[in-house]
Amino acid sequence: MKEAIEETMEKAFEEIGFDEYREITTDEVIIEEDVFKQCEKNTCGSFGKNHACPPQAGTEAERKARVNQYKKGYLLNKFGSINSRKEMEESMKDVEKAVRALRKRFRQEDVLVLGVGPCTLCKECTALEGDPCRHPELIEYSMEACGIDVVRMSMNKKMKYNVGGGKVGYFSLVLYDRAEN
Repeated sequence: MKEAIEETMEKAFEEIGFDEYREITTDEVIIEEDVFKQCEKNTCGSFGKNHACPPQAGTEAERKARVNQYKKGYLLNKFGSINSRKEMEESMKDVEKAVRALRKRFRQEDVLVLGVGPCTLCKECTALEGDPCRHPELIEYSMEACGIDVVRMSMNKKMKYNVGGGKVGYFSLVLYDRAEN
């Protein structure tokens, strides 16, 4: 039987509009240095410009510790269109909106939500000036910035990465149930 937190989370995932979700343990989270190093290619333009992105996202040990401070979680998927640049941008906005809603819904809980893309909490990140984060307790890390291999995890959990029909899955991770130190 599911605990109240799982029931609350699953209801929120459905209400917010995620298309798939699977329970996981942090032992199933795949963290690879190669994924983190992909960020160095700066495809999204955020490398070194955001506290939640590499290299400011922490060392490999810090990224692993961020994930492993919890025992359980959910891998979430929201489908989005990539048929055109405009549709892809709209899909990204929808995913960001859904992840933001999740963060807001569980702000009072001991939950870590890892989304997609760079942190968008502030209009201009203080990383640009070399200053500390204004809101370190609210920083919005992505799965990739933590070095998480989203593709392998989605395959392991039999979730849709390439949905077909010009759609892909955009993944997020919700971690909870803090591990004992």
